Amino acid sequence: MKEGVYAQNFDKDPAHDLKRKVAELLTNERFHIDEADRKLFERQVRSDKRFVCVVGQHEEADGTVERFLKIPVGPEEEIDEPFQRQVLITKFLEETGAIKTRGVIKYNFDRSSGQPFAIMETFRKGEAKIGFIAGHDDMELLTAKEAESTIDNLEALQSINLYTASPEVRDILQKIEYDYEGLSAGIKENIRERITALDSPPDGEEYHEVLNRRLRVENFKEKVDRLIEHWRQVLSAEDNKGKYLMHGDLAPGNMYIYDNGEVEFVDWEWAGVANNKAIATIIDYGNCRARAWNNPEYREALDNALIERYQRRGQENLGRAIVSLGILRSHMGLAGFFENYDLETQRKESERRRRESTEADIKRAWEVAGLEF
Repeated sequence: MKEGVYAQNFDKDPAHDLKRKVAELLTNERFHIDEADRKLFERQVRSDKRFVCVVGQHEEADGTVERFLKIPVGPEEEIDEPFQRQVLITKFLEETGAIKTRGVIKYNFDRSSGQPFAIMETFRKGEAKIGFIAGHDDMELLTAKEAESTIDNLEALQSINLYTASPEVRDILQKIEYDYEGLSAGIKENIRERITALDSPPDGEEYHEVLNRRLRVENFKEKVDRLIEHWRQVLSAEDNKGKYLMHGDLAPGNMYIYDNGEVEFVDWEWAGVANNKAIATIIDYGNCRARAWNNPEYREALDNALIERYQRRGQENLGRAIVSLGILRSHMGLAGFFENYDLETQRKESERRRRESTEADIKRAWEVAGLEF
């Protein structure tokens, strides 16, 4: 085993309470990190990050094993609930065996007992050429194989019987709950948000007014209202109702990519529940699709994978409803978010490309529905 660096060498500033607690945690949990990781870890602790993470060697009953350590270090009121949700949902998924996930080895939520943390299984180095999506270039490597695996995982996730979960898991899931009314209200709220885009007046304007100008239409807000109503009956069918688990923050950066095209979802901080299977798919598929903004082939493959599966089940209209509103909801939220960046950031080339790609794809929500834009 490579020589570890214990916490007593990690930090020598006892006046810094957070760094002291992290140092004590490393010692108490017998978690070794080497010199290079120690420097990286110390920089994370000094930063304004919500969490600090490191891979190191953890001493366990069966020997020393490589593990992933995650420590919440942001404001308690902002991070404790998401952190607890991630750990509890990960443990629940591990118990069900429905989808591949990294297991939780040990954790602490109780701040009175010391610094909260989670020690989890990690990915072996060299296990995959892509592994984690670390930037825009990695995202361009996603193909139709990864799109199929993404949809496979979503369907496996939604097949889980939530009534088998502990009351603790059910309670924390229900703090993020979605239905059709919430979905449509969220879309309408996004397009009415007041923003200051590069081409906006100095006092800003509502987002739908920006899109009227850029997409060369006069009534984008009304078009959105009509598209939402177009799919209401299809999505509200009794067969769609139930309790379905969602990742809640699905993105290429929250997946691990294996060489064979399989993907594994990670980071369950925003997991929630939908009372409608189609809504659960709309949110997770839509989020993933919108964030793959520089990979049109992967986005199209996601669309096709969903529609073709529903075609085979004799439910093509439902598949098209999911794709149409998945595109609309997540692209509206994402594009509006970009427009709220400061003007200097909006002028960056990467932001221009992302903005133009996202806006160009919005019209596809109507194309999939077979409606004139």
